[in-house]
Amino acid sequence: MTRSFTVDPVPIRATALLHQEGVLAVVAAVGLFFRGQGPMTALLPRTPWIESLGAGVVAGGVALAFMGVLLFVPIVKDLERWQAGMVQGWSFFDAVAVAVFSGLAEEALIRALLQPWIGLVAAAVLFALLHIVPDRRLWAWPVIALVLGLAFGLVFEQWGYPAAAAAHIVVNTVSLLRLRRKPGVTPQTKNESGMHV
Repeated sequence: MTRSFTVDPVPIRATALLHQEGVLAVVAAVGLFFRGQGPMTALLPRTPWIESLGAGVVAGGVALAFMGVLLFVPIVKDLERWQAGMVQGWSFFDAVAVAVFSGLAEEALIRALLQPWIGLVAAAVLFALLHIVPDRRLWAWPVIALVLGLAFGLVFEQWGYPAAAAAHIVVNTVSLLRLRRKPGVTPQTKNESGMHV
């Protein structure tokens, strides 16, 4: 069954998201500087680099398996169609660039800067709030983001920033490359009262 959404997805230019993620990265760097520790120190792994990155890639794979199971849930299928509408027209490079930059910037801000200060659960809730969409019927996105935020936070606690960033990048890369190839929700015709027809 195809649902009519109250807010149609607006295709987003990848460059707009890259600018947004750049702002998050600057905020994270400035925050880490003023926290009394250089930005680079907070971004170091807690274990050897290869172990940290490997743990992140494995965690990203586990997260993707979790998300794959969720695709059998109708609301998640609807969410996927809506998200695919947002990335219509993206190239391979657009998807990979947004995946990498968002993983690096969001994990620097949420995990490296904020999580040590506000804690794992609060950081995961903030991560979920950053993924709220304007259509309340797509409530699954922030709920999935909350679960992933808890997982990325646990990965950060054990292996450090590189692991959390790697997990996030794996999830985003696979998800965005998949979404850009799927048919998405397209803006629907509205009648005179503004209702979808």
